[in-house]
Amino acid sequence: MESYLAHIQRDPSDKIIAVQSVSEHCHNTARYAAAALEPVGLSAAGEAVGLLHDLGKYSEQFQDYIKDGAGTRGSVNHTFAGVRLLLERYHHEPPEDLADIAAELLALAVGGHHGGLFDCVDDQQKNGFRHRLTKKEIGYEEAKDNFFRFCINQEELDQRFQTALKELTPVLEYICAMTGEEASDERYDQETAFYSGLLARLLLSAVIEGDRRDTAISMNGVVFPPARSGEELEQMWFTLLTQTEEKLNTLPSKTPIDQARRTISNQCGQAAEQPGGVFRLNVPTGGGKTLSSLRFALAHARRHRKQRIIFTSPLLSILDQNAKEIRKYIQDDSLILEHHSNLVRTEENSEQLDKRELLTETWEAPVIITTLVQLLNTLFSGKTTCIRRFHSLCNSVIVIDEVQTVPSKMLSLFSLAVNFLAEICGVTVVLCSATQPCTEQIEHPIHGPIRDIVPYNPALWQVFQRTDIQSVGSMSLEQIADFAVKKLEHVDSLLIVCNKKNQSEHLYSLLKDKSFALFSLSAAMCVTHRRDTLNKLKSALGQSSQKTVCVSTQVIEAGVDISFGCVIRQSAGMDSVVQAAGRCNRNGEARPGVLAPVYLVECQQENLSHLPDIQLGKDATQELIAEFAARPEQFQHRLDSDASIEYYYRALYRREPAGHHDYCVKDRPSLFSLLSLNGQYAQEHPYYFNQAFRLAGTLFEVFEENTTDVVVPYKESEALISGLCSEKAQRDPFYLRSLLEAAKPYTVSLYQYQIDRLNEEHSLIPLQGGALGLSGHYSAETGFSMGESNLEFLWR
Repeated sequence: MESYLAHIQRDPSDKIIAVQSVSEHCHNTARYAAAALEPVGLSAAGEAVGLLHDLGKYSEQFQDYIKDGAGTRGSVNHTFAGVRLLLERYHHEPPEDLADIAAELLALAVGGHHGGLFDCVDDQQKNGFRHRLTKKEIGYEEAKDNFFRFCINQEELDQRFQTALKELTPVLEYICAMTGEEASDERYDQETAFYSGLLARLLLSAVIEGDRRDTAISMNGVVFPPARSGEELEQMWFTLLTQTEEKLNTLPSKTPIDQARRTISNQCGQAAEQPGGVFRLNVPTGGGKTLSSLRFALAHARRHRKQRIIFTSPLLSILDQNAKEIRKYIQDDSLILEHHSNLVRTEENSEQLDKRELLTETWEAPVIITTLVQLLNTLFSGKTTCIRRFHSLCNSVIVIDEVQTVPSKMLSLFSLAVNFLAEICGVTVVLCSATQPCTEQIEHPIHGPIRDIVPYNPALWQVFQRTDIQSVGSMSLEQIADFAVKKLEHVDSLLIVCNKKNQSEHLYSLLKDKSFALFSLSAAMCVTHRRDTLNKLKSALGQSSQKTVCVSTQVIEAGVDISFGCVIRQSAGMDSVVQAAGRCNRNGEARPGVLAPVYLVECQQENLSHLPDIQLGKDATQELIAEFAARPEQFQHRLDSDASIEYYYRALYRREPAGHHDYCVKDRPSLFSLLSLNGQYAQEHPYYFNQAFRLAGTLFEVFEENTTDVVVPYKESEALISGLCSEKAQRDPFYLRSLLEAAKPYTVSLYQYQIDRLNEEHSLIPLQGGALGLSGHYSAETGFSMGESNLEFLWR
């Protein structure tokens, strides 16, 4: 009987209550990794990686560590041995053929199953493969001999490698042909390397899944639901589609807008019969995009036996709104997983919490509702919890709502990942937006043609035209306030959207004490405060006895179902302008045939030096306005026409500096460089892979996390702040965690200079768990404020 152990579980008294041999664990991991990659035809590759991943545990050094607790967790290296065996047995240096590339792919997955993909060449020009080949004192020879004795013999391993190679060969050949012949040699080499890196991530995802799944089952008794067969998937989607279409058929169809929504929905159902790939859903605001995309996704999943549908939204407010709508039609919460940061957890014990965390790590539910941040982290973050989810994207439908919100700095990464998902992983990607970016026009584009689910139809689009966007030139904040008061003479409600919080705060002060109801919305207000304000605002808008004005930042532009008679938008990118226009005459409240006004105004003395993306968008919009003024017929006489939006994006991309979309990093190569050729660090090429995977994964973040969340004093949060200061929070980690979860809707994000100022004033309260509470500096009207009101502060 084998005495080499992979896992030991002890009770609180240190008594051993469960053990698992290395052989059992490696074979189980191989089986689960193979199943994870079956949808893309790479199960043998997954099996090979699973068998080899813990080869290093066959050393006496590791056995002493695990049995006697000799050393701290992770102190004994067990990941290098499998890498070394693969390279010594199946690889030539330099690589000669696809077998060498396959060996490197498997080695990357074996070597990364604990810390993520390693740097093939790091920023010190050290080669990760050679480092693992030459590392001393890891008990390699001994571990290798025991592996072949107890786990699998040499001939069987050679057969497994050859089977894996047979699977990987057509995939690698396809990757080599993904970038078209029209591309330059440099672009071809870059993109081919990038796609190959994503393939390595996919293999790693499978072995992490297999490793953690087997450990959870064998050592913790976790029960996973069985995978659905193709027939079961088809039946499940058929049932969900049928009940969804039956519910859609009960919606009213009296008005032209109702009828247009039904036409769009029907077209989505018909388009779902097409083969998979990349689709565009360009629906006017109010066109029923959420339900139409749901219908397409369900019908397409049924037709092509997709494993799951993943809905992503850029903002939690949009996600919450979409999730409610989707749940209403799916009607079975057991099929749905919501995964996002603001989900308040209600688990009552650690077992329930572990189950939820397991679901969010695996993304196994048939319907996933998540944020764009979580999707992008799954594609690019170096964290193993994110990498694990990557294989769950295979054979799915991914609906990306408001795709224009993908940060422009990472469009190269995003576009190439979409190509990989669609062409290698069998994913159908739906790009949803009323202002579709021209991703085919960037240096590393999404492969076209991108198919339109709903073809442009002027008569259909005409029904949803409820606003007229007009440029009214340049004004000071005082002039904007006067302009708003004047326009309010002709409408009952008005919205002003600013680029910066301090501008909105100043405008609010200028409009205060007038003869109308006044509201403020911004990210300086915690989520609960914003929700309360929105409820009061909607109530005020529903009363005709008093006029209503709201001064807001961009937080109102998406995911907020609200309508004003007129909108004033400070000049910004057209994607933001169109979103703001979507809050105007939203439900056709104006008289039939009357287009409600949306005024685009350039704010004088505006300083956007710390907001370069807004500045670039604003400049591109101003270029569009100038061209529109000269040739309005070229844009169908509308600033929000498809021709206008296309012109805007072309102008934007022209203005962005070279390499802007490659995710530039200060004093480093771009992430696209690190994830492709890594030319700045890789001077020699003894291996095919040269990427600095770990460095790129560490540097990646969707949005710069240069802020600190602070719990503000608003309503119930004062009791939470008190609880977070208590002794119970100090000694009870589950109680502390529940308080921190409950406090999330009462936090605002502050920059470091604000934290420093508040510390100087002793206005921050240290809380358990590393959290901070705010004392003062919070207004029931406008939220957090440093108290500065001079105009000099406005422009900095």
